[in-house]
This record gives sequence, C-alpha cells and structure tokens, in this order.
Amino acid sequence: GIPTGIRIAEPYWTFRLEPLARELRSRMMLAGAAAVRRGAMAGRVLRPAARVFAVPFSQMSSRSFAASPLETTVKLYEDLVDKSITEFQSNQKAVADDLDAEIASNKVVLFMEGTPDAPKSEPSQNVVKMLTQAQVVPLVSVDVLAHPAILGYTVSKTSKRRAPHMYVNGSFYADYDGILSKYQSGELAKSLGTQSTKSSGVFGGELPIATY
Repeated sequence: GIPTGIRIAEPYWTFRLEPLARELRSRMMLAGAAAVRRGAMAGRVLRPAARVFAVPFSQMSSRSFAASPLETTVKLYEDLVDKSITEFQSNQKAVADDLDAEIASNKVVLFMEGTPDAPKSEPSQNVVKMLTQAQVVPLVSVDVLAHPAILGYTVSKTSKRRAPHMYVNGSFYADYDGILSKYQSGELAKSLGTQSTKSSGVFGGELPIATY
C-alpha cells in the first residue's frame, strides 16, 4: 500500500480562474475521446455499397482520418503547459509564496498529476510505486492538475515541461527520468528511503501488508 506519512498539500490561496482549470481539463478529455474515435474510424474497413456520403470526394480526400491519439494527447499536454505558465505568471506572487513555503517546510515534496492514492498519469503512478517501494516518507504531494498555475509554477522552477517533479530539502531533486534512474541504481532507497516502516522477522525488509 501507499506508505504512511504522506500528506496532500492544499493550496492556501483563492483563484478567480478556477473555471478555466475545469475548462482545460474538459477540453483535454473531449479532444482525447474524439481522437480515439477518429483513430478507430481510420482502422475500419467500409464496404463501398454500405455507406453513401453526401460530401464530395474532393473534400473528403483532404480530411485526415488517421490522426494519432497519442500525438493529439502530446499536443494537448504541451498546450496545457503553455497555458499553465501564462496562468502562473499572472498569479506569480500568490502561487510562488505558498508553494515556495511548502517546499521549504517539507523534506520531500512531489508535484504530480493526481494524488498518491489516485494518480492521473502513468509517470506519476510509476513514481508513487517507486517511492512506496523505497518507503520514502514523510512525503507531501501537490496535484499539478488542481489549477493550471500550479503546473506552471513547477515547470517554470525546474525548466522541465513534464511532471512529476520531486523536491528534496528545498531544492529540485529530479523529474520522472531522474527518479527512475536513482531508483534503479538504489540511490533513491539509500538516500531517502527508510527501513523502520518495513516488516521485520521472517519477512524482514519486505513492505508491510496494508490493513484497512
């Protein structure tokens, strides 16, 4: 299970632009679903006699039915990052003051998509698994999708456009690739992990069994 000692940070400021955050998330989901439908349509084989199109063929040939859902999603994320940076710059003092204080007052802070118990991207989910395996606690998590300005803050601070981002002792520690490298080398567990939360005796060194 998720290690004990994890706290989910709540922003202390009030934004007037929360509807924009909801709109961006909604547009990403709708565009992603549309891209999947286009991809599915591109793979279907239609018999010539089965469908009658009212659109002239000359217009049809200019349309792209083979849009890649992956490429569309990547572009949507890049657009989200650009908008997030703009949002952060518009609210820079309020956002930076609160999040700088959060990073400074906690040993390990993870800016991720979603929360440790409900990650919203594969990289964030994998990082939670690695931190759980290494028993990196205590840990504070910040959801970068809660508001665009939060993502804009950490992207601006780290110059890394793809979350998750982890900070240790007030400084940027690593992004996903860096965390993965440190996990595979054993450095993550050695420098930040703890043995006190692991089982002892016959199952010494193993992760504890979660009880609910």
